[in-house]
Amino acid sequence: MSRSGTEWRIGNFIPRMAIALGCSAAMAAGATDAPPLGGCGSSGVALQVLGSGGPELQDKRASTSYLIWRAGVPRVLVDSGGGSALRFGESGATMSDLDVVLLTHLHIDHTADLAALVKSSFFEERHRTLPLYGPAGNQVFPSTTRFIKTLFASPNGAYQYLSEFVTPGAADSYFLEAHDVVPGAHAVRQIYDTAGTRIFATRVIHGGVPAIAYRVEIDNVSIAFSGDTNGNNGNLERLAHNVNLFVAHNAVPEGATGVERALHMPPSVIGKIASTAGVRQLVLAHRMLRTLGHESESLAAIRASYSGAVTFADDLQCFQVAP
Repeated sequence: MSRSGTEWRIGNFIPRMAIALGCSAAMAAGATDAPPLGGCGSSGVALQVLGSGGPELQDKRASTSYLIWRAGVPRVLVDSGGGSALRFGESGATMSDLDVVLLTHLHIDHTADLAALVKSSFFEERHRTLPLYGPAGNQVFPSTTRFIKTLFASPNGAYQYLSEFVTPGAADSYFLEAHDVVPGAHAVRQIYDTAGTRIFATRVIHGGVPAIAYRVEIDNVSIAFSGDTNGNNGNLERLAHNVNLFVAHNAVPEGATGVERALHMPPSVIGKIASTAGVRQLVLAHRMLRTLGHESESLAAIRASYSGAVTFADDLQCFQVAP
């Protein structure tokens, strides 16, 4: 099946009012102007934010998901929260082109649309293995390998009618090859090195949820993804050292306490990590109702430590990543 191309028109896919509000809020907060929307990844390396929201539906955003484009081809998918499969299709991407899938953790707002993407690939011509990486499990969460088997494997998978995707050598199908990522407590471990793409992983703290942050290096540029984390174990600073672009989650406001603070980093912590790591550009996603409309306060807390470029992301926004 031929690819539909990477061009898209923003008016077809995002309410214009939402774009205007998101962009005006970022500009009022003093953030740098967002890169132009449209034609993501037509040359070089680009990051597209498929889902800029969290688990709430009232934020009118898809849940967390990111896509890295290389020379107009989608290569790396990071997370696939609710609504992001639709955004994936709207972006012009196809599952047949992907090289690898990365899951930061197994919360619903980061994984709910994975099965939809796998099903969509049934209608595409893909026959090479699709590696997928994610965290190991604990008493509450399954490991990534068990999670994929629970979704698709026969005889007990929730979608066992798609079991050919997890059956090596199945006819007329590719193999969805799951891997558990188990780095040491403070290690930054390389997990992937294929066709000019290198991926590194480290553990981060997200309450009691097993969680991984990633660094992707392609064509002399680097992009780091914090995933959901409170930022307290020092690993993000090492993982994101001198990256060209750092995607961090703006899920809680400054002054967050209790469970919220145990799960997520407030803006001041994001700023300190970005400054210590020396990142060139900061993109804020996983925007929730408790932070939407408070961009000025968030930016002020970040600016106390970090003086680089900052953008509050919207769905389908595209960032060209310069070396």
